[in-house]
Amino acid sequence: MSIQNAGKTIRDARMRAGLTQEQLSYGICSVLSLSRIENNTAGISPVTFQTLMTRAGAPSEIYPMFKDRTDFDCFYCLKRASVLLNSWKLQETYDELEKIEKWNWGNNRFYYQEWLYLHAHLQQRSEFENHDELYTLLCQALRLTSPDLDLVNFKHAYLSIVEIALLTAIAQELLALDQAELCQTVCQQLSDYLSNSTITYREKDCLMAELAIVYGYYLLKMERYAELLSCADFHRHKMVERSEDGPLLSLTFLTALGYYYTGDKKKAYSYFKAVFFSALSIDSYYATSCRNYVISHALFTLDEYLAKQPDVKKTVFPVKKATDTTSFSDGTYDFFSSDLLTIGKLIRELRTEQHLQQTVLCQGLCSKSKLSKIESETLQPDIFLTEALLQRLGISDRIFTFYGSRHHAELYELRCKLIRDEHFSIEEKMTNIQQFKELISPNDILPEQFYQYSIAMLENDPYTSIQMLYNALYLTLPDFNILYLHNYHLSWNELTILNGIASKYRYTDTPFIGTQILQKLLEYYQIHKPDILLKRNTCTVTFCIISRSLYIQKRFFELSTLLTTENMPLLQLRLGLYSAFLFYYAQALAECSQFIPATQYAVYSCEIDNLFELSNNSDVLRMYFLEDFSIIVP
Repeated sequence: MSIQNAGKTIRDARMRAGLTQEQLSYGICSVLSLSRIENNTAGISPVTFQTLMTRAGAPSEIYPMFKDRTDFDCFYCLKRASVLLNSWKLQETYDELEKIEKWNWGNNRFYYQEWLYLHAHLQQRSEFENHDELYTLLCQALRLTSPDLDLVNFKHAYLSIVEIALLTAIAQELLALDQAELCQTVCQQLSDYLSNSTITYREKDCLMAELAIVYGYYLLKMERYAELLSCADFHRHKMVERSEDGPLLSLTFLTALGYYYTGDKKKAYSYFKAVFFSALSIDSYYATSCRNYVISHALFTLDEYLAKQPDVKKTVFPVKKATDTTSFSDGTYDFFSSDLLTIGKLIRELRTEQHLQQTVLCQGLCSKSKLSKIESETLQPDIFLTEALLQRLGISDRIFTFYGSRHHAELYELRCKLIRDEHFSIEEKMTNIQQFKELISPNDILPEQFYQYSIAMLENDPYTSIQMLYNALYLTLPDFNILYLHNYHLSWNELTILNGIASKYRYTDTPFIGTQILQKLLEYYQIHKPDILLKRNTCTVTFCIISRSLYIQKRFFELSTLLTTENMPLLQLRLGLYSAFLFYYAQALAECSQFIPATQYAVYSCEIDNLFELSNNSDVLRMYFLEDFSIIVP
């Protein structure tokens, strides 16, 4: 969410990059439009803001002000489609893209360009075979903003994130069309561009990973196997560190091929198994595709269990034809339009649609009068208040990057680091937490809540930790009562604290209390039905914790009923958490004498853990099955 002035932010980025308005606006908008944006006489859509900022070599953050509600719906749907595609949920991705098409892409050519990329990438992941058609579509998408870009030499171009993604996809199609030399040229230029860009490190790592997949297949084709192994394994490690599922499967398969062709067939087969069963666990055709490749190239003699696994049906999606975008807008709009959707208006619309009273939404966050001012646009909320309000309305704020005061920007960056970087040591976490604490001002209630949560989770004594967590929760919910959980509308902070409280009860004499909290949370998700982008960051964690809690309490039958057709797709959105859930779920099935599915899910858990380099977990699970049930997990 942006608090800062969008026009000034763009102008500052342009000046730092030493670009003229003509250079920055080329292919994006007219010079006049850019001038009006920088002078604050015209508004700008999030996607146009992102494109201009990336071109200027600045972080690709998004300024969330929307032309109208359709503009917002298209924007949010695109982000939802991107997350689903990254999780290999192809049908769900296609369904989201269909919605956007029905909305005529918000009459915004940048939405249309991103939509074309996602559609093309969907086709690539579904292994569409008409590469000429797909290459043409990708080039048409690129020409929407870079009509004169030369694939042979674009090292001096200024590229948006979508353009980088498009060029990566184009390189993939060039390889499929036997234009290996041009593919290599495009890959090298993109690698150089990304290496020198100031895109945020997580986004850069993901873009580099997708590029590494294409370049890896180029190296495979050129029989440069040592380079293939080095490239694929390096970026595979990066994706493991970032817990990014999308590129991880492909990079791991390429790593397997690298090991095979450099002579380590045992290690190659181990990585292949990890990819195969991980993909199979989420019902992805990629499992069948990898096995077909191994069989057709006679790489391995498949073990009996793997060989007998059923094929995943390939889904074919119709290829969309490019449409005329001459009437589409460039994402600029009139500041004085009555349809303009600001943060305040968005909060008001979402609240009204949910029939939610202001007092309920703002409880513990701010006063009713302050919320009224936010909704009437007489007051801009700060970063943390904005995200908490949106989260209570069931909307994920993670699709936006906030611009605010330097103070809040530093706080927000540190908090993101603490949330997302899961491989920090205790010492590193404590250092970051203390830095975070030093930045908190007396009135920063929400950052203070996150700080208290972070400290409490590192406390060794469970009873002390639980009390500290409740104290953190009371900062925004002073009268909280778990019995009436369904009456609340909770932010990510609050949901995360409750997950933390429940997990700490495992180490007390009353672990069942933690389980009761988790059951209430699952009921909460059923009643309030937050958007999937928010649920994947909260509900998936709840499932992991409750699976462990029920197992420890030997409530095996209850645990065995948790994985339903309704919640399985949600758990599959985060492979690492899915594996953690299956670790206990598989054992519960075995305890209930359901040995065939128990073994299957145990294999899934073990191989996903191997995918994420957590072989100790898989070793433990295999030992349990052998010692407790006399079952050898393949």
